[in-house]
Amino acid sequence: MATLEDLAESFDGRLECMRTLVDLQFAAEEVDCNKHFETLLNEVEKLENVLSVMRSVVQKQKEESKQIQDVKLTFENMISHLQYSCQHVPVHIPQPAKKEAVHAVHQEAKTKKENQTTSVKSGNGSNKVKSAEKNEKNGKKSGKCDVYVPTVEYVTVEEFEGVPKYMKGRLTYSQVNGAIDELNKPLKEKYKILSMKRTTLNDVNRKRYEKFKLQETKDTAGEYFIVEEDIKEFSTLKMDNVGRAILTVLRHCGRMKEIRGSGHIRYACLPVY
Repeated sequence: MATLEDLAESFDGRLECMRTLVDLQFAAEEVDCNKHFETLLNEVEKLENVLSVMRSVVQKQKEESKQIQDVKLTFENMISHLQYSCQHVPVHIPQPAKKEAVHAVHQEAKTKKENQTTSVKSGNGSNKVKSAEKNEKNGKKSGKCDVYVPTVEYVTVEEFEGVPKYMKGRLTYSQVNGAIDELNKPLKEKYKILSMKRTTLNDVNRKRYEKFKLQETKDTAGEYFIVEEDIKEFSTLKMDNVGRAILTVLRHCGRMKEIRGSGHIRYACLPVY
């Protein structure tokens, strides 16, 4: 409820406004008054334009500020993910396949099969042996006796998760890739021996060389494989139920395949594209 003081203040304000209007009424009769009013009107219009520009600038700054906040939040999330990734780097990281080397392997297999087909058609076995020995000697002299040994590539997390539960049982991702490291050891040792000249081998490696050659058949042409005896000799992987389960998982993931025959189960390495 308004008091007498409030009413008095209100009446005083209205009286002051009336006095101002009376003064302006008499001022309107002066010659320069309209010019002053026009000047004031122009100034007010300019101020309104300036205020409009300032409002648009402020609105734009608000939008940019929001965008900056969104970018800041995005970078904070990226930093958080990177920190998590750095703290949880997997022990085994799959490497990209060497396409040139894989192509060379298939080309070599194709050449061997063509040579075998030609030899069978001609029926000249002795010439085949002599030709092979001659090519081997020429290759060694020209420095082209290097043998490429493809390694078993690591299994990715997605591939491991896609393995049926009944197949992998209690196997872990690290356990499977750890076994791959062990399988690559006999592969490397075997084909290192096969790439050397027989005359430079000692008695132990010469026997191994002959054993490796006896394990080869027409089905293994162009394949790089090992047998259970090689795994036991050159690695620490045990061929028990766990070891065989790991090999099953690797076959399912397309890392290895079995080649049976002549009393051997050969575990051949498959290239990953």
